[in-house]
Amino acid sequence: MNSIAKIVFGCPAKCPGCVGSLKRHGGYWWCRVCRKKWRPKALTWLKGSKLPEAQISTLLRGWQRNVSPGAMKHLTGLSYTTVERWYARFRLHLPVDSASLQGVVEVDEAFFGRKRHFNQRIVMGAIERKSGRIKLGIIPDREQDSLEGFLLRHVQTDSLLHTDCHSGYYDIGWNGYGHTLHNHSIGHFSGTNQIEGVWSVAKRQLRRMYGQIRTERLPEFLQEWEARRNFKELFNNPYSYLAVCLVPH
Repeated sequence: MNSIAKIVFGCPAKCPGCVGSLKRHGGYWWCRVCRKKWRPKALTWLKGSKLPEAQISTLLRGWQRNVSPGAMKHLTGLSYTTVERWYARFRLHLPVDSASLQGVVEVDEAFFGRKRHFNQRIVMGAIERKSGRIKLGIIPDREQDSLEGFLLRHVQTDSLLHTDCHSGYYDIGWNGYGHTLHNHSIGHFSGTNQIEGVWSVAKRQLRRMYGQIRTERLPEFLQEWEARRNFKELFNNPYSYLAVCLVPH
C-alpha cells in the first residue's frame, strides 16, 4: 500500500463509505461490500493532480530539505513554475501553531525588502528560549501599539521579555510582562542572540532558496519558517508531512 492510500484508507484499508474491506485494482480501490470505487488522491487536496505519487514525494522531500526550485527543476524534469506551485501548496497546508509563547521570550524586529524600492516590510518575531518555538508576523510600524499588539496576540502576559532599547518597548510592563532591556548600541546582544539568529538563518535560507522574494508573498514564507521551527517533525520525510497535512475531505 502506498503512503497516500495508507493515510486515507488506513491499514488495513477500509471503505470511507461503509467501512468495508478495500481491494486495490489498478489505479483505484474498490469496496468488497458496497462495490464503490475510490481513488485516494481524489479524497484529499491532491485531487486533480496528474503527477504520480513518487514524483510528489520527490518534490516534497526537496522542499523539506530546502532544495531550491531551480535545482528541483533539473532533478525532476518539471518546469520551474510547476515546482514553485507545488512548494506553495505544501506551505499552504502546514498547520498553524495557536499556542502562545511563555516563560523567557526574546523579541526583536527585522526589515525584509528594500526601502528604496518601496517594498520594505517590518517583521516582528519572538522566540521561547526553553523550547525554541517562534512566532513571526508583519507589523505596520515600530510604534508602541503595533509592538504591544503582536506581543498580546502571541506571548502570555506572565512571561519575561528580553528586547533591545527601542522606545516602543518601554511601557510593555504595564501589560503584566517582566521586561529586560539590552542596549545593542553598546554591544549588549547576549539577551537577544537567539532571535537575532532566527533572522540571520531565515534571510540566508530564503535568498538561497528563492532569490528575491516579492513582499506580497512574505506572509506565506513566514508561516513556513515558523512551522519549520515549531513542527520540526513534519520535515523529517514525506510521510511525516503527509500523515499530518494530507487531511481527507
